[in-house]
Amino acid sequence: MTALPRVAYYTHHHGSGHLRHALNIARLQVVDLLVTGSTEPAGLRAIPKTRFAQLTIDTGPDGEPYPTPEEPFLHYTPTNSAIRDRIAELHAAWRDFDPQVIIIDVSAEAAIFARLCGYPVIYRRMPGDRSDAVHKLAYASASELVAYYPRHLEDSSFLEAFGHRTQHLGMLAPTGGAATDPTKPGGRIITVQTSLGGNGVKISDLAQAARSCPSWQWNVAGLSTGNIDLPPNVRLLGVLNDPSEELATADIIITSAGYHAVAAAAAAGRPTILVPEERPFGEQAAFARALASTAGIPMAESWSDVSWPDLLRQAEASDASALQKALFVSQESFKGGLLDLVLRVSAAGS
Repeated sequence: MTALPRVAYYTHHHGSGHLRHALNIARLQVVDLLVTGSTEPAGLRAIPKTRFAQLTIDTGPDGEPYPTPEEPFLHYTPTNSAIRDRIAELHAAWRDFDPQVIIIDVSAEAAIFARLCGYPVIYRRMPGDRSDAVHKLAYASASELVAYYPRHLEDSSFLEAFGHRTQHLGMLAPTGGAATDPTKPGGRIITVQTSLGGNGVKISDLAQAARSCPSWQWNVAGLSTGNIDLPPNVRLLGVLNDPSEELATADIIITSAGYHAVAAAAAAGRPTILVPEERPFGEQAAFARALASTAGIPMAESWSDVSWPDLLRQAEASDASALQKALFVSQESFKGGLLDLVLRVSAAGS
């Protein structure tokens, strides 16, 4: 039996999306996988040919970034013992595993370090304006780039500069979740999918939107409390471990434009409105605009200064399966593209 290629997968400490991507790749069973990071994805070690190496977290105990003593020459370059421990642990894990390829998801610093250690690097491309000098350096350190969305959603200027060495794998549909029923709509129910913290929808904007559309029921996943009186057509659901059932029974979904939020909305197969939240490099705004221009997905640039009655009417008239058609690829297609990329980079770097 031919041995699977050995791939090390670096997960960024911030957010859970990088962990989900690592789990997706582990489940494909197309590579012998080492995942490194500060948080172990639940269930990862139960997957054959998969292991995890714990790294010291590169932020303080409260999750806040460490200060840097001078102007950083990369995105994040603090100087302290925790960072030294993390880098030493990362290098030791790679030495023990002996990967043929390292996939970085994402960190310019980790990509450059891996290259300096002599490993072929595949760097994950994300939406947004990544034309800064640090991203260009990370791209230059990589043998090839990988994107977990289709090529037709890519920025044209990026394609001109880096399209020749970028593998756009497309998006895998989320595993599990509630089954959708395209004949069920009619309850005039909106499910809003937002995130905790300062980047999510403001409760005041949500209340104003609901008051402007009183015949619609607004159910909000991601918020549990508000400091203002909410109109009677708003229900705060709190943080849901699995929002798929709420999404599948909505007449319209309003969601942020984060990668996994969009994937969950697409899997629900309901008419969807995208409202990007503020993120570094305009990541969500770029993703939402690409889906609006190429697939006709209704979007608003923000929760304020928008006519919600008009936008809801636009969503009602839209194709409920448009997101699925624009994003999802088969598991076999994704698996084949990933294996081809890994083998190509491994062969070139040996």
